[in-house]
Amino acid sequence: MIDHKPTLRQKPMRMSASAPRQRGPELDIAAAAIMLIGAALAFWVTEAISASAWKIPVYSYASNWMSDLGVPHCGPFQGREICSPLHDVMNTGFIVEGMLFLIASILLLRLFSGASRYVSLVLTLIYSIGLILIGSFHTSTVATANGTIVFHYIGAFMAILGGNIVAIVTGFQWHHLATPRWFGSMSIVLGFIGIASAVMLGTTIGILPSGIPERASVYTILLWQLLIGVVLLVGLRRRVLSKSKALR
Repeated sequence: MIDHKPTLRQKPMRMSASAPRQRGPELDIAAAAIMLIGAALAFWVTEAISASAWKIPVYSYASNWMSDLGVPHCGPFQGREICSPLHDVMNTGFIVEGMLFLIASILLLRLFSGASRYVSLVLTLIYSIGLILIGSFHTSTVATANGTIVFHYIGAFMAILGGNIVAIVTGFQWHHLATPRWFGSMSIVLGFIGIASAVMLGTTIGILPSGIPERASVYTILLWQLLIGVVLLVGLRRRVLSKSKALR
C-alpha cells in the first residue's frame, strides 16, 4: 500500500521579531555626546533667562552667584540683594544638567577600563546628586533660619568637586575613549582650573567679585561637557565613514 497522505513541507526558520538585538556602542556614544552637549547648553540658556528677569536690582554675572538665580525669596543675603522672579527656571536647569550628565556618563562607562570605571561612576553620582541638591535647596535668610541651607552647600561642594574630578579622570583615560591626546590634556587642565577656582572663592573676597571664581569652578565642567561631546561625535563620524569605505 502506498501512503498518499500529503507530506508537510518544512518552512524556513525565521528570526523572531521579538528576539533582542545586540546594541552597538556607537548608539550609546552618540546619545551620550548629544546629552552632554545639550545639558551644558540648557544650563547656560536657563541661567541667561533667569538672569534677564531680574529688574531691581539688575543681576550681575560678576558679583551675584549662580545660586542666587534659584532663590525663591526676595531680600538681602550675604551683602547681595536677591530677587529672582524665574527661580524655577534656574532650578530646573540645575536638575536637568545633573540628570542628563548621569545618564550620559552611564552610557559611556563601557569605554572605561578597570577601576576607573567605578571611580567615574561614583564621581558622576556625586556630581549629579550635588546638582539636584542645589536645585532643591537654596541660599537665603529663610533657608538659613530653617537650616536647609546646609543641604545647598553640601550639594555645591559635591557638584564642583565631583564634576571637575570627572574631567580629570576622563583625561587620563583618553586612549580608552579613542580620543586624541590633546583632549586628555585639556580635560585635566580644565578640571584643575575648576578646583583651583573653587579654592580661590574663599580667598579672593574683597579682591575679585565672588561671582567670578564661583562661575569659573562650574563653567569648567560645562566647557568640558561641550568638549567631550564634540570630540566623541567627530570620532564616531570618522569611524562610521571608515567602515563604510571598507565595505565598498
